[in-house]
Amino acid sequence: MRAIRRLTAKGKPPHEIAAEVPPARLVAALVRNLADSVGGDVAYAKPGGRSPVVVESWPPGVTGIAGAAGVAPVRGGGSLYVMAPGRWDEAARSRHHETAAWLGMALRLVRLGAEHEAAELRARRLSGERATAVARLDVVRDLERQRLAGAVTTTTLRDLGEVRRGLRAAIKNGGDGDGNDGLAEARDALDELIDSFRVVVRGVFPAMLPDSGPRAALEELAATLSRPVSFTGELGLRAGWQLESGFYHAVAAALNLLAGAESARPVTVSFARDDALRATLSAEGTPDLAALRQDVERVAVLGGELRASVKDGVAHIGVRLPERVEPLASTHTDPSELERSSIYRQVRELVRQGREATSGTPERAAWDAVAERLPMAPRLAVVGDLPDPGELPGVAVLVVDAPADRALAEEFLADEGPRGGIDAVLCAVAPSPEFRRALRSARNRVVLAEAGTVPVAVVAAALAARGPVIAAKRAVVGMSALVRSLPPGHRLRWAVDRVRVDTHEFAELELLDAIEHGELLRAVAVAATRLLGARGIDARSRLGLPSDAADDVVASAARAAVSGWRAHAAHPVVGGRERAACELLARTAEGLIT
Repeated sequence: MRAIRRLTAKGKPPHEIAAEVPPARLVAALVRNLADSVGGDVAYAKPGGRSPVVVESWPPGVTGIAGAAGVAPVRGGGSLYVMAPGRWDEAARSRHHETAAWLGMALRLVRLGAEHEAAELRARRLSGERATAVARLDVVRDLERQRLAGAVTTTTLRDLGEVRRGLRAAIKNGGDGDGNDGLAEARDALDELIDSFRVVVRGVFPAMLPDSGPRAALEELAATLSRPVSFTGELGLRAGWQLESGFYHAVAAALNLLAGAESARPVTVSFARDDALRATLSAEGTPDLAALRQDVERVAVLGGELRASVKDGVAHIGVRLPERVEPLASTHTDPSELERSSIYRQVRELVRQGREATSGTPERAAWDAVAERLPMAPRLAVVGDLPDPGELPGVAVLVVDAPADRALAEEFLADEGPRGGIDAVLCAVAPSPEFRRALRSARNRVVLAEAGTVPVAVVAAALAARGPVIAAKRAVVGMSALVRSLPPGHRLRWAVDRVRVDTHEFAELELLDAIEHGELLRAVAVAATRLLGARGIDARSRLGLPSDAADDVVASAARAAVSGWRAHAAHPVVGGRERAACELLARTAEGLIT
């Protein structure tokens, strides 16, 4: 009992800390309280790289856990370490394990809070999207009603006029025999009228669609057109009625536009299926693509996309209708991992200020979207025929069986969509030059790796390790566009720009990209990329040291790295850009000195 009283005099029981401190600061408070209780250094660390990565510590700045007197697992991941305690009796060890238990509860509270905020943002976004979709659907419905009314009216007036003229001629000729030209004219006009109505009805409800699917229905439509049509590819298993119907009508509209006029040159239609129904149509000619405006709107309401262009005298139309309107569920990064990143916390505060500044305005939705994406894990796209990697810690994985071409790159680079917001790509198929160029020139950094050169687990681990920095950089890129709508003197304008330009972690990512693409420091690329975190972002991995290297060894290696890179920068043959890169590497090494 006397030992417990001595402990309580320096620190409080963990449950009292939990009762006093808000959940957002509880992890730090529990760690500090334990340090006060045992009179030593305390660190909460999680596995990462060659050695555990310290998430929270007291005193601040603890990077190593070598020689820990006590280790207690924390529910939810990681362990609580006590180093060099002044008191380490039974009561101290009991306080250690009790704190670890409360730390697990604190992490769960933080995680639940983050999930609640994410759910709230998602609900607000979906509500806005629903309102927009309803409004667009009303417009599409009106346009479709006008189109059908126009088709029926035009057909009726034109063909009934022909029937009327034929009947008048028949009456004037005073006979009804086969030789009566007026009666024959009326009969032909009636046949055309019936055929025209069949076309209109087929456009509303194609008979082949429910029984045989969109391809068969489109082939039936193609047989009635004035231009030959060739079909390739498959759509796979049947999809839902709404999906197939929407896809059919979009492709049918494009087909009617391209094949409506007579020509000996065929229209080509290529089908494909992955997470969406896809059709690509091509035909020589320069049709009026504005005629597809209504269909573009209709496909967009269904969550898809219709693109049309003319290049070198050839019209190209692409239709994509996803099986899921919502993107695949995204994984959220562990809040404790995010909280240990100072740049993440800084960017999150800027996002909060942006949302506050635009409250009640149309711009608020865009800021909400940035806030919603911020805590999400990096997204890794695996392209080609690779075994499903399953669940990878700290990373959301999207498996895509499609050619790595420019069209796929554009989907990856989009901010939204089932394939949008990708942070890294692992290709099992040879990426096209256009695919590489598109990723390289993206405003958000996208890592490209090829199967056979690096395992998927390695790519995923590197992404997860840099998750907070990647999330922060993506948010800053988004905010850089959003602050333009703020008043000219608004402080968020310069605050976002300052973070974008001055953040060392962002500069590290950009330099890592440049070195990996062979643009800088080719002679020392291995050492440079390692120091930049290519093999792990903890100090020992960056310096190429064993995971159990002592803190003084880490500090000595870091000082040597600083001297080495500064000497490299001072070499007479080193140009200005490489000199700046060496100075950045020296600053990175300085940050590893403890």
